[in-house]
Amino acid sequence: MPAMRPKKPRYIDGVQLADNLYPDPKKRPGYYLYVRPDGSKRTFPADSVEEANQLAEEANSLRDSDIPVEKIRPKREQLAFHVPRYTEYMEKINPDLTTKTSWQNRKWAFAQFANDIPYLSELTHDNIVTWWDNMTYHQQKARQAEFRRFFNWLMRQGLVPKLDYNPFTTSDDLPRLLLKGKPKKKRAPLTQEMFNKIYAAAPNYGYECLQIAMEISRYTTLREADICSLRWDKHVVDGKLRVVVGKSLAQRGEVRAERLEWELEEHPILKRSIDRAREMSMKHARCPYVISHRPRRRVWNQDKKQHHYQVTADRLSRMFNEVMTGCELSSTSFHEVRGLASTLYRLAGYPNSDIKDLMAHEHVSTTIGYQDPEALPYRRVTMRLAE
Repeated sequence: MPAMRPKKPRYIDGVQLADNLYPDPKKRPGYYLYVRPDGSKRTFPADSVEEANQLAEEANSLRDSDIPVEKIRPKREQLAFHVPRYTEYMEKINPDLTTKTSWQNRKWAFAQFANDIPYLSELTHDNIVTWWDNMTYHQQKARQAEFRRFFNWLMRQGLVPKLDYNPFTTSDDLPRLLLKGKPKKKRAPLTQEMFNKIYAAAPNYGYECLQIAMEISRYTTLREADICSLRWDKHVVDGKLRVVVGKSLAQRGEVRAERLEWELEEHPILKRSIDRAREMSMKHARCPYVISHRPRRRVWNQDKKQHHYQVTADRLSRMFNEVMTGCELSSTSFHEVRGLASTLYRLAGYPNSDIKDLMAHEHVSTTIGYQDPEALPYRRVTMRLAE
């Protein structure tokens, strides 16, 4: 049996990380990731790399020991005691929550909040404002509605006697929490020139599927998750491409979700991409998914993939980033293909209201935010004054 390749050392600021310790996946300064023996992961803060290494070494020393680790149960006066009660109640009255990824994220946010303000006696307006103001705009936006429901439940249970009203209220009659200003978009818009460069380089990496996905996204404005979920038996039927937009489905429900249909004979550009994808599928053991790719590894995660040649949205994004880096480009992503599509449709003369419907946005302002301001057309002025 060949010898195993030694593990590649990992460094932060010139300091080698301990075994099972990794940099924070979100690249936040002062945060680190530790991988437990069962494969689960824990992100934690530390004041320095040395402190993170020390904590990791202490955890490593317990990995092979027979000492049982006793789980500390929160006490009734702690917020962590009541968070599971609230989430169980919400799942009981709304069972669909258990299938939503966003609900798992909200449960994680409750657990983090219980760590930041552990005791019910500490739930005062001043402490909550301090915690709230330390968050980013996007963190505040993601928590506001669900925390309003959470605090309604806490107040109904009589667990927050120091609060005379819900701090997450939207009423203007009360001193509510204020949202930070929305930061400017950091990702650079994807220009047609950048698109062409990445598109042309993709086959050099063996990513013909990336080309097809880029073509479909530029024509339809679909997100990578929607594109990667397209199936021949469900979405390409009777010469039509039919899609229920995933984000719209999650936000509005099945009845009100945006449904889009393209008659492929009326859209020859899109039809060429679909026909090309079908040829790829035939080569890939008749993969039932429109986007297919022959992976280098024969082992595949059946929890994430239904077919060996299926491409997940995460994998597609990594392909795009790999080719983008190889082209010496940066600060953009596959998602920005939607922005390019929005800009191209605007240049083709379509009104923003129609583009909004195609992109399944709630508001036109969201659609305009996707467009490249450097490429937008000028309105010709024909008004004249007499001399």
